[in-house]
Amino acid sequence: MPLRRPARTPAPPRRAEAWAGSPAPAVARWFEHLLAERMRGLPFLNPALSVQALDFRRVDGDWLGGVTTPWSVQLMLLPGGGSLWVDTSPGERSMVALPVGRLTFIADEGDHALPAFQYLPLVNATAALAGDDAARAFVRDALATALRPPAVAV
Repeated sequence: MPLRRPARTPAPPRRAEAWAGSPAPAVARWFEHLLAERMRGLPFLNPALSVQALDFRRVDGDWLGGVTTPWSVQLMLLPGGGSLWVDTSPGERSMVALPVGRLTFIADEGDHALPAFQYLPLVNATAALAGDDAARAFVRDALATALRPPAVAV
């Protein structure tokens, strides 16, 4: 007889379909929907920020990009048929090997138009970001860092 039971057993992961083209429009629509339906009026939103899906590109066959919203800034990974994506149950974490090193992404799901994605939170308190330009620059810097191998000490 087991002494402990897990508080939660995650559902088995569903097989994610690969995106042939950029998922950026679907990502932007999903977060616009979240803003309109679930987040509007919440006190922690930064009104100087809008929803933006930024710089999605293929990395090892999958899609990596960034998202800014009035409540968060994050990197996102979506399946493209490559080697980075691993089907993972929503709420569970996966280690993604990028040039900078292994980063922890959290699996989530949206709706029928964005059924599976993984995200790496960068900023959860967006008040310090002055506006969309600052948020875009932050995401682009994070993407550049993730895609650059660490410097080797000599």
